[in-house]
Amino acid sequence: MKKILLFILFVICYQYTFSQGVVVSTSTYTVPQLVQNVLFGSNASTSCAGTISNITWVTGNTLPNTSVNNGIGYFTNTNPAFPLASGVVLSTGNATQAGGPNTSSQSNGNWPGDTQLFNYISSLGIDTGLVNYNDATILEFDFVPLSDSMSFDFLFASEEYGTYQCTFSDAFAFFLTNTTLNTPATNLALIPNTTIPISVVTIRNTANNGSCGSANPTYFGFYNNGTNTAGTASNFNGQTIKMTASSTVIPNNTYHIKLVIADRNDNSFDSAVFLGGGSFNIGALNVSSDGYNTTNPNQNLNNFTIANGSAICNGTTRIVKAGATQVPGATYVWSLNGTPIPGGTNYQYEVSVAGTYSVAVTLPSGCQQNYNSLIVEFLPPMPIIIGNPSDITSTSTIFNLTTNNNPIRNGAPVGYEIYYHDNLPDAQIGAFPITNPSTYLGYDGQPMFASIIDNQTGSGCIETRSFFLDVVPPVAIVPLVPPNLSFCDDTSNDQIGTFDLSLVTPLVLGTTYSPLNYTVTYHTSLPNATLGTPSINPINAYNNTINPQTIHVRVQENANPTNFGLTSFQINVNTNINPIFSPIAPICSGTSISPLPTISTNGISGSWLPAFNNTTTTPYTFTPNSGQCSRPTTLTITINPQPDAGSNIPNGS
Repeated sequence: MKKILLFILFVICYQYTFSQGVVVSTSTYTVPQLVQNVLFGSNASTSCAGTISNITWVTGNTLPNTSVNNGIGYFTNTNPAFPLASGVVLSTGNATQAGGPNTSSQSNGNWPGDTQLFNYISSLGIDTGLVNYNDATILEFDFVPLSDSMSFDFLFASEEYGTYQCTFSDAFAFFLTNTTLNTPATNLALIPNTTIPISVVTIRNTANNGSCGSANPTYFGFYNNGTNTAGTASNFNGQTIKMTASSTVIPNNTYHIKLVIADRNDNSFDSAVFLGGGSFNIGALNVSSDGYNTTNPNQNLNNFTIANGSAICNGTTRIVKAGATQVPGATYVWSLNGTPIPGGTNYQYEVSVAGTYSVAVTLPSGCQQNYNSLIVEFLPPMPIIIGNPSDITSTSTIFNLTTNNNPIRNGAPVGYEIYYHDNLPDAQIGAFPITNPSTYLGYDGQPMFASIIDNQTGSGCIETRSFFLDVVPPVAIVPLVPPNLSFCDDTSNDQIGTFDLSLVTPLVLGTTYSPLNYTVTYHTSLPNATLGTPSINPINAYNNTINPQTIHVRVQENANPTNFGLTSFQINVNTNINPIFSPIAPICSGTSISPLPTISTNGISGSWLPAFNNTTTTPYTFTPNSGQCSRPTTLTITINPQPDAGSNIPNGS
């Protein structure tokens, strides 16, 4: 018996608890208060009601010569079957009749519809039986978003669920317009991820009417007829789940939103949309940073501490902002450790000192938002001393930036990486380094920036250094004039010979030009030498084509090929000439001959060997002096003995 009594008591308590559902009041708040204090009021930390303006509304009791029904009210709810605890209800009938349980049929409207809603639904072609809309309840206002998105929660409920869910479609829409840019209105009351408006025919469950199939049943929430009637939260036959209307917006632009619901073709079987209290979120002036971090240059952080790995590197600063952009007409006051910062009156502030920062933002309406959670810490200095680079000069526009590696590194270990950049912002965050630092194409007077990143200690901190690029005129190349090359022809005497021109290279360069930095080429004409092509190849076995022949030499700077100098020399193959000597008749012993010791004939000079002997017949060799193109010649001089004079004297004389 006790068990039966306990069960009955449980059922009574269960029904009582769940019957305490939606309660609607049309007198607790005025309509402007419903917007400012209800839709925005409980979410004041992220939405400032001072950004709301131009609130207007239309319903049964606002139009002349219509019923006195008020379709706008404030609701509260304690029934867990209804997922909104409080908010604003817009009904096509009497809003006070929306509260549960579902014990009566609501057909309380008797006022005109809305042209914009009718034109919108008609243009979609989804309701071919639509004639007109009636009993339109409308709530409109302007707002200025503080971030790039806006949203609010809502739930749709209707008496048409069940019997009429296959054919009749009361409609509602949330029309959003950017009035700053004068954009067309868009409807936010859509089935998620579609362009389909929400209604009883687009969200329904066939279990509640077998005459038609289900449509997007995932979004159908609760059916309040039949056995569910007693404990229902609202006085409508059915409802959707809680959904969220949202849109991207442009911060500080003015937007207009129109929330409208109306009965289709008649004044019967009311519908309503419930708007979640405090859910209307138009963003906040979040304090964030567009500062830098070597691992993620684009990250925004609210606290820069050693513990969370985002402390600021020594000697650098960080820009913090109160919102994405400056709010026109707003005033800003930044404080450090509770004390206002002189000059800190912009929407952004450059942080350079450790401490706790806050900012108070007063919007043009007088609404104020305060932020106090920005903790700033700095890392210690790098454990090494970074050196200073030198300006780099070049006779061309090609520069080797890596020549500054050693001066900048200043003895630091390899863990400190050096990169080069063509602008300071990239250098400060180590982004977009130059990929060809040893052959960088620059210009005269160009500023360059080096970043050295501390990967040794793991801090990732960066120090920067700067230097300039200078293009200087090249020093004129003046090759030395080499001596001419010549040699005697061979036995063919064809005046063609093979020359090793590489012997001239060190003579041209001398001690002024290093073969490591300059290239020497040889050419058969001055135009070829000026152009640098074609050149003689190979140079160690060149056969002359004319005799004598001029060879042109080009000495070119490797680092700047446009800088070169020219010189020339001659090559010559000398013809061999044999000396011609007049015959010398036999001479008597003891006779002298002149000029045998210094004979010169056919331009050939030389000497005779052996020394002249006037007593004995002897062959003599004429040897040309060094450098003479001639061959040794042999000449034999016959020496006759003196006659015996005494043998011819007659006796007795």
